[in-house]
Amino acid sequence: MLQSQSGEEWLSLREAADMLGMHPATVRLWADRNELPSRRTSGGHRRFRRSDIEARLRQEAEPKANPAAQLLVQSVLGRVRFAFTDGTLDTLPWYQHFNEDARMAYRQLGRRMLDLLLRAINDATNKEELRDEAILLGTEYGSITRKSQVPVADAVRAFLYFRTLIDESILQLVEVRGGREQDIPWGESLYQIQALTNEILPALIEAAQH
Repeated sequence: MLQSQSGEEWLSLREAADMLGMHPATVRLWADRNELPSRRTSGGHRRFRRSDIEARLRQEAEPKANPAAQLLVQSVLGRVRFAFTDGTLDTLPWYQHFNEDARMAYRQLGRRMLDLLLRAINDATNKEELRDEAILLGTEYGSITRKSQVPVADAVRAFLYFRTLIDESILQLVEVRGGREQDIPWGESLYQIQALTNEILPALIEAAQH
């Protein structure tokens, strides 16, 4: 193990492989594919930053999303994109009250909301943490609503429209997939999603009115 003048620790190929619990040939292949940053010494030997190896370990330790849950997110995003492209949103009176900045901000929060719901479906063990994040998300929704001078009722309509897309996606997946063994319990997932969105909506209203 070497240490550079900047304080960074550099590991040999063997040391990096030992940390990762991988064969050196695998680590070498990752480096060749630029999947793992590395540099070569003047003698042609590979060196790996300890911080990069630790980041890779954290990434490997993160729980992988259930494929069925990922399918739900793709389904919701597909419905949202279709609503934009086929002109459905443009026909809704409340959507006309959103300026472009508000629309962009709402879209970004919508993606964060989907990420939160995906985490809830995959692992609902830390319900208090998810609940706190849902309330914070609702507060941000409300702040954008207030700053953009969007009527609170229209912000609520927009939120309910988005939540309906999620509910419809779940029901469609239940019908199409027919309860496959590898799937998540969709009924329970719908309950978890509604529990979180029921926290977001009041927080949205409260923040928009202050």
